[in-house]
Amino acid sequence: MASGGNLKRKLNIQEPLRTITRQSYIAKRRKIINNKNYGCVSDELELVCKRMVVDRHREQWEVGDWTDDTDMLIVLIKCLVENMGQIPSVNFAKMMMEWSESGFPELGDKVAKGLCPHFKSVINHPQFSEQPEKAAEIVWRMKGNYVASNAILAFSPILGIHYYNILGKVIKNTLLVCDILIPDSRCQAGGVALSVTLAMLIQRDPKHLKKSGEYNINAIISDAFDYASKLLSLDAEVRELQSYMYNSSLKQLQLNEPGKTRYIFKTVGVAMWALKQKDFRKALQEIVMEGGDADANAAAAGAVLGCKMGLDAIPNSWVDSLLHRTWLDSILDEYLHVLEGGGPRVKYESVV
Repeated sequence: MASGGNLKRKLNIQEPLRTITRQSYIAKRRKIINNKNYGCVSDELELVCKRMVVDRHREQWEVGDWTDDTDMLIVLIKCLVENMGQIPSVNFAKMMMEWSESGFPELGDKVAKGLCPHFKSVINHPQFSEQPEKAAEIVWRMKGNYVASNAILAFSPILGIHYYNILGKVIKNTLLVCDILIPDSRCQAGGVALSVTLAMLIQRDPKHLKKSGEYNINAIISDAFDYASKLLSLDAEVRELQSYMYNSSLKQLQLNEPGKTRYIFKTVGVAMWALKQKDFRKALQEIVMEGGDADANAAAAGAVLGCKMGLDAIPNSWVDSLLHRTWLDSILDEYLHVLEGGGPRVKYESVV
C-alpha cells in the first residue's frame, strides 16, 4: 500500500483532516494578500446562494450534503479499513447491501438515495451476498450486455489513491470492483482510465511533468488511454473511448443527451476535460450547468482537480458548508492510519 504520510504530502494535506478549518484557509490566503498579491482578493469574495430551488429531486438532500457517488466511495473506504487495505468481494458486497438498505443510519439516513438502477438490480439479486461476481454477470446478461453505467466511477478516487505507486495494483483493484458490480468491458476501461489518471497525478513521475514542473496533461491522458483501451476488444469501442478522452470541450460530450446521461465514457470525458482546467470552482460550475448526470460528472472531475491542484483549490464556502465533516474526517483519518501500517481503531464517530 501507499504510505499515509507520503499520500498527505502528495495531496498537500499538512495536518489532520479534521483540523482544516475556515480559519486556516483564510490565514493562508491572508499571508498572500499582506504580501501585496492583491490578485488573490477576488478569490476571497464569494456570493453564496441564499435560497436553493427545491424540487422533488433536490428535496431528497439537505444543502451541503453529498449524493450516492460519495456514499459508495465511503463504503469502499470502510471496506479497505476493515480489511487492512484489501477488498474481499463477499465482504464488500455485504457492505454495499447494508448501505443500499439503510444508507448511513448514524447520519439520519433511512435508505440509500439516488442509487443507480443497474446497481440496485445487482445488489438485490439473491446470489449477490455470497457470489457477487456471479450475480453481477447474470444481471448484466439479463439486460442484454448493453449497460455501461458511470456509477462504477464513484470508486475510482480511492482506487487511484490506494497503491497509487503501483499502477498494476490500481488496475487489478479496479477490475475487481467492476467484477463485483458490473462486468462490462467499457466499465472496466472507463474505471481504469480514471483510476490510473488519479494515480499518475499523485505519482508525479518525471515523464508526466514538463520542465517547468507542471503536469504534462497530454502525456497523462495518453498513458491512461493506453491502459484503458487494452480492455476493449472492439475497435469501435476503442475509437469511441478515444474520442471521449481526447475531447476538446464539454459541448462535444453532449452530457444531457437523452438516454445516455449515465454512459460511462461521457463521465470519463468530463474527467479528462477537467484535467486541463486551472480553476476548481469554474470547472465544476461549467460541468453542472451542462446538465446530465451532474453529480457523477462533478465527482469524477473533482477527484481529478483535487489530485492535480490540492486541497487549497477547493472554495472556502464549499468546505465550510459540507455536512457531516467530523464523521467524514474520522473515516478518512482511519484510512490514512491503515496506510501507515496501523489496524482499525475505534468505531466511526457519529457526531455530525
